[in-house]
Amino acid sequence: MADFYDQKKIILVTFGIILLISALFVPAAVFYPAKVVTITPEAEIVGTSFWSLLFGSAGMVLLAATLFMAALIEQRMKAWLLSAATAALGLVSIAFSLGDYYYMTNDGFTYNPPLSFNSSTYTWEEFERVEERLHKEDGTSSIESVAYYFRDGDMVEFSSGRIFEMHSSLVHRVEAAGGEFTRIQAQ
Repeated sequence: MADFYDQKKIILVTFGIILLISALFVPAAVFYPAKVVTITPEAEIVGTSFWSLLFGSAGMVLLAATLFMAALIEQRMKAWLLSAATAALGLVSIAFSLGDYYYMTNDGFTYNPPLSFNSSTYTWEEFERVEERLHKEDGTSSIESVAYYFRDGDMVEFSSGRIFEMHSSLVHRVEAAGGEFTRIQAQ
């Protein structure tokens, strides 16, 4: 019986190490493509925040810790309780990772922020204005951040990500629907 138990520990630790190593690349290589595949086919570009990758990695690390605890803690009840709590946190972290996205279609812009499971969809007519903040360094201007203001008072700001790939197309659609575009040069 002791040999079987030791093999069980070895298997749990091995899978834990695999999950730990996978935490480095799975959020970008698996979670992001899963979002792209499951989001509506009308989406032109799908983006996600840096937090999504961090939450995905943290969730995988917590799942690895679950396996390590199950294998290494000798008291069975304590091991199962700690493992279950850690696994629950890991799964919630992965769910937050998968739920963080934004995309643009012909009809509007959809945004599901980090740490939320509720997305908001805005038609082009609901955009009040778009602000593009530029940063000048060594005589070259680059976009530092973009902010989108909506007629209902909401505002979304991005400082990195695929939003910059869709930004010019988004601005064009907002202006065509009657919204304003402002470019602000940082000092």
